[in-house]
Amino acid sequence: MRKAIGVDLGGTKINVLLVNEKGEVISRDKQPTESERGKDYVINKIKSMIYKVLNEINLASKDIEGICVGFPGVMDRDKKATLYAPNLGEEWKKEVYLGSILEKEFKIPAFLENDVNLVAWAEWLVGAGRGTKTMISVAIGTGIGSGIVLNGKLWIGAHGIAGEFGHTTVLPDGPICGCGNKGCIEAISSGSGIEKYTKSILPEHPESMIWDLCEKDLEKVTVRLIHQAAEKGDKLATDIFDRAGYFLGISLANYVHIIDPENIVIGGGVANVREYIGKPMKGEFYKRVLPQLKDKVSFSWAELGEDAGGIGAALYVLYR
Repeated sequence: MRKAIGVDLGGTKINVLLVNEKGEVISRDKQPTESERGKDYVINKIKSMIYKVLNEINLASKDIEGICVGFPGVMDRDKKATLYAPNLGEEWKKEVYLGSILEKEFKIPAFLENDVNLVAWAEWLVGAGRGTKTMISVAIGTGIGSGIVLNGKLWIGAHGIAGEFGHTTVLPDGPICGCGNKGCIEAISSGSGIEKYTKSILPEHPESMIWDLCEKDLEKVTVRLIHQAAEKGDKLATDIFDRAGYFLGISLANYVHIIDPENIVIGGGVANVREYIGKPMKGEFYKRVLPQLKDKVSFSWAELGEDAGGIGAALYVLYR
């Protein structure tokens, strides 16, 4: 059976998976990125992790079809070089020929692709989106990312940045986003957006359980803590999630009117509060989407969890 290596390179962890053509994980290694130790250290760690994953089942690099790295930033796919990833440190804000380095080391093809695109590819092939032709995947975590599978192909756009759903404007005079714009959906409904909003309004709500849970320290406010308050029946906490879901519903309706997918797959850390964010999100979405699409676009929750990026990277080698 055909096999490939998928590398999910993140700011805090590296997940290396050996995956077969069915999307099954055969061997794995996960380690902290330790990007503060420098670019060369991270690259050497990736190499050693790949060797470890292969050695665990007595394979050599010649026994697999290739390697793909899911990268959290901008890249030049043709040059097989990363261009910009601030979460990995200063050395990753310029060209790093990561794909070429891995090709030279292992003497097999190596590819680079956006990490969120690869999550979409995995969910479409073997996860919540299987069986569809066109699908949108949205990952709601610290930020908001998205990937598009269009008529069975991973769609990256003319400049390689298709699917930047997180930076679509939903509230023109809203909070400032990390991109510098105002009112992006990422600034409102991501984990960081929810936390910032909560910190801004919490002083006006001394009755909220959130105050006790954060020990009256705004810096301790997290989505998990807000969720705990909601579980205890705290109205402010549920209102905060309602607001995030409301704006997500508006944004997703706009997205669907452009892409026309069969399915929207929602994942990421904030998806863990689906019972609070899902209802207002779907309610607003179906209120705003064209009547002709109401019965034709479905929602699914992502199935592959934290392995999605690594699985998608390996399957990109096998089915790109």
